[in-house]
Amino acid sequence: MSSKHRRSSSSEGATISARHLRLQSTLFEEVSLLFRGELSDPLLEGVVVTMLELSPDGRQARIGFTLPPERQESGPAPVEEALERASGFIRSQLALGLDLKRVPNLRFVCVGVAPRLAAPDEEGGES
Repeated sequence: MSSKHRRSSSSEGATISARHLRLQSTLFEEVSLLFRGELSDPLLEGVVVTMLELSPDGRQARIGFTLPPERQESGPAPVEEALERASGFIRSQLALGLDLKRVPNLRFVCVGVAPRLAAPDEEGGES
């Protein structure tokens, strides 16, 4: 019994496996693609996925996102609510696109506001 305990504790202290890192990277790519083309909620326009961290057991994925500059005043709460509503759709798309035994639960975390990009052709510039 003690060898079983030692084996589980040594695997917990081990570095993250290459498979885990590949899965984390693949999930990040897939979620980013969904954000760029599949989510139709207007509250999510301009929201960008910046990171995805998969828990060691693969059951949870923490997804960091940035708000577009025009959403800065309203704060992250409306976007977080929209993401919560969209999480079932996102998980179902991940299940369709990836061969996983289990799709992780998704938790979204606002990591900041994207910088405003100055475009010479856009209105609203200071004159």
